[in-house]
Amino acid sequence: MQFRIVFLSLTLLVLTSGCGNDGYKLAKVSGLVTLDGKPVAGLRVAFEPIATEKNSAPGPEAIGITDPDGKFYLKTMSERPQTGSVVGNCRVRIWSLPSNQEDAIFNDRNDGHDPVAEIKAIRKQIMDSKKKVARVSTAIPLRYNDQTTLSFTVPLEGSDQAKFEILSK
Repeated sequence: MQFRIVFLSLTLLVLTSGCGNDGYKLAKVSGLVTLDGKPVAGLRVAFEPIATEKNSAPGPEAIGITDPDGKFYLKTMSERPQTGSVVGNCRVRIWSLPSNQEDAIFNDRNDGHDPVAEIKAIRKQIMDSKKKVARVSTAIPLRYNDQTTLSFTVPLEGSDQAKFEILSK
């Protein structure tokens, strides 16, 4: 009988030890995006944790939508979104939002990517915004999204200094 109790306890411990955030740390991140020197609303800013040889799955992507002042605040793109981004080196991608969210299917080349959940999270961020988000009339060049070279290192204490000055040409 005692063996069964010990066995069941150990089994339960092993099964529940995988819960939580899978070993990554989150920190609050906010910042500013300017387009041709001016703050711009309605841009999607994504921080993608960069995998390393030691950690091939560093954590979920975090996104934010710029407000009319160009400011954004990141939340993770996970089943239960949390404020912030994964601590460490992140690839940064910036897109203009499509005018119709139902047509927005973002291929982040991630096996666990759920475009429906992403669309719902983006829609919620827009709806939660205190100010109406205007759309950008120009597409953001590929060097800031699909072919990005932008990056940001998220410190353990978080940052409100994630600033990106992008150019339309």
